Amino acid sequence: MTGGTIAGISADSRHSASHGIVLPIWLVLLGNLVMGGSLWLIAAGGMMAKLILLVFWGIMVLGFLRGLRFSPTALIGGGILLGLITVIVVGSGVGVEKLRLVGNLLMLPVGLLAGCVIGRDCLRIIVPVLVVYLVLSSSFYVTHDGMRLNQPFLFLGLFALCSVAQWRGHRWLGGTAGIAVLLSQTRIAVLAMLVNLMGAIWFSRVLTWLFALCAVGVLGWAAVDHLPRLFLTHGSGRFPFWQEFWELWRAASMAQQWFGFGAGAVEAILSSHISFGSFGALHNDHFRILFETGIVGAVLWLLGWIVMLWAVRHVRLSVCLLLSVMLTMVTDNTLTYGHYLICCGIAAGISVRRGGCKWIEPV
Repeated sequence: MTGGTIAGISADSRHSASHGIVLPIWLVLLGNLVMGGSLWLIAAGGMMAKLILLVFWGIMVLGFLRGLRFSPTALIGGGILLGLITVIVVGSGVGVEKLRLVGNLLMLPVGLLAGCVIGRDCLRIIVPVLVVYLVLSSSFYVTHDGMRLNQPFLFLGLFALCSVAQWRGHRWLGGTAGIAVLLSQTRIAVLAMLVNLMGAIWFSRVLTWLFALCAVGVLGWAAVDHLPRLFLTHGSGRFPFWQEFWELWRAASMAQQWFGFGAGAVEAILSSHISFGSFGALHNDHFRILFETGIVGAVLWLLGWIVMLWAVRHVRLSVCLLLSVMLTMVTDNTLTYGHYLICCGIAAGISVRRGGCKWIEPV
């Protein structure tokens, strides 16, 4: 790889300004192979699945950056991200946990850059293998709240990608992914999907309103009857843990309040609980950032989101996609869902490119 080329592929070989770079078939096939390997490694746990994902898309982005310049907004965002990474690296915590958290933080920005720089051909790399994986690995499992479909966030990522696709049948595929999210009965995933949908619908059309109202009525009636968990108001055991960690943070030293307990501190503390096996994590990434990186890290985290949203403000769908990710982080461990973050980042980047990218432009 040299400059703006990957094995001789010119960054200037674009089908159109809105489509982006046209990737050769060998690179698309290689990408599907890499993505497939990454997806199948999810079940094995550990960092390898996300490391493969991040390295591949990082190389893809770096391979096509020559001849492009970043706006001041993008440079400020990069500086904020670097600052947050610095807080993590120099803070407390085990080295491998620091590496894990940094990798998780990079997923969404790398996906956003890939979608914006490369364009819709990113979909040819990730969508086919994601569909195959979901068909082969999805299944229902029994809970005390009824039958639920697994993989809600991968289906949510597929829904996000379909919302920016323009090939034949993408609406049917997106609709199928949306139904799968509903069948998962994961409330925060359903809410995030609705936020995503708000960005994709043109509400200026009367027929859109009529169809949307009918669809919401039918789906709402079916959900009340068959998906009762979506309407439950309990916190699934989250609130006692949040309260405990809040008290720990309040009672901490000034240094810990400002710079955090260190990467991996949440899991280390939770592992001492009897219910750790069933609960597993804090289920609130915003709070987790505050706890592990302190006030300094939380401020940088908040500023990073503000800058990202400001950078894509001219494209409603991109704003909604980023907001949907922020929403899932309120009650889930979204930072650990690397494939979902990459999907949403790519979708938001593609949407920005189609709307006229304001923060990455040719020199």
